[in-house]
Amino acid sequence: MDSIVEHWITVTIMSIMTVYALFGDDIRSLVPDKDSDVTFYIITTVALALFALELILSSLAKPGYFLNFFFWLDFISTVSLIFDIGWISEAIFGTGGGADSAAGAAQLARAGRASRVGTRAGRIVRIIRLVRLIRIVKLYKAAQTTMEHKEDKKAFLIDPYDEVNGSSGRGSKGRSGI
Repeated sequence: MDSIVEHWITVTIMSIMTVYALFGDDIRSLVPDKDSDVTFYIITTVALALFALELILSSLAKPGYFLNFFFWLDFISTVSLIFDIGWISEAIFGTGGGADSAAGAAQLARAGRASRVGTRAGRIVRIIRLVRLIRIVKLYKAAQTTMEHKEDKKAFLIDPYDEVNGSSGRGSKGRSGI
């Protein structure tokens, strides 16, 4: 199972998803078309599912990973994606309604108070993005480890005769001593 988590395709996909998790919601905010929000929410939901799957697989495959520092970093960054999904954040914060009635006005008043809380939450989001950025560093280290393992395998497979007999093994047919 560790070979799945550390495979170069998995590392590449998770690196792309990490970059998306860092900047996807900002890009969504810049796009003026509200209809495109659904696409961003779907991609964020897929990223959340992939990060959760990676968290589970890493916990099962890597000894010492479960409940260590990197586990908690991955867990916090994965959970933080929930608030980037509009459907879920609207349900949690109660936004998305209009102001055409008394109930709507009350909801706008709550939204005003929530915006002050949101300003404070924005600071927390910056910290969470930093945690996500640390995830990139972790994925980079995993990619380096994978490349080192590939190089070790190549070195072993290129000339295993060298280490055993002390010669290259090439052209040795004529050196039998006869």
